[in-house]
Amino acid sequence: MACNKTGQGIGDHIALVRDLEPGIGFLDAVSRLTDEPVVKREPLVEKPRRTRPARRPQTRADRHAGRVYLHGRGISSDTLDHAERAGFLRYTGGGVLFVGREGSGTLRNVTQRLIQAGPDEKPKRDGAGSDKAYPPLLLGNPRGVWIVGGGVDALAARDLAVRRCKPPPTVRVSGGATVRCFLDHPTVQTLLLHADSVGVVRDNESTAKRQAETDAAPDLQRARIGELRGTCGDGRPPVGVKDVAELNGREQQAGGGSKS
Repeated sequence: MACNKTGQGIGDHIALVRDLEPGIGFLDAVSRLTDEPVVKREPLVEKPRRTRPARRPQTRADRHAGRVYLHGRGISSDTLDHAERAGFLRYTGGGVLFVGREGSGTLRNVTQRLIQAGPDEKPKRDGAGSDKAYPPLLLGNPRGVWIVGGGVDALAARDLAVRRCKPPPTVRVSGGATVRCFLDHPTVQTLLLHADSVGVVRDNESTAKRQAETDAAPDLQRARIGELRGTCGDGRPPVGVKDVAELNGREQQAGGGSKS
């Protein structure tokens, strides 16, 4: 046992070490006495970051619920059938999935659109490991290419073209107007360079200020496409219509066409 010069008790050897080195922990004090670590601290194993999104299971009930939701957004059964066959569209519990793939067909980018988002939930979310350099592709006429922000917009673009008796365009889903990394991917650039026309489709906003802020991002997309091929078209729904998906939904409702 140890004490100080005035006779006050300090304690045993461990307490003495901690008295001589204020702030030292118990295990470190013991290691001073034994001249080696008492506990070997193993480094924490970090889980490797997922580099590709997982393929989510799809049930018949998921597909039915997803198609009911998209029908409600004005998308025709013919377009849904086409999107499913193309590997562009899948379904999962509570949502629809828009899928971007590499040349071999491997999933590289998955965006989920919730069918019913709660008040504190974002209706759109990217799957873990998604790479926006692989944008979802809805196959169509390769001579005409549209760039849209979301998967429902892509489906709507095909319906709009069919309703106008025009060849459905090939549609790339950027995943957001601020996303431009996909424009540097060789496969995307090849598609853009071989097309007769390429256009970026914008959304309409409720105020001039918001419109100016919203337009800044597609302006940069158009500028990059212009650098690649010299020209880039500029698309926008009519005044009073938010986006391509809303335009198609309104036309579908006005026409009274069957979606089933």
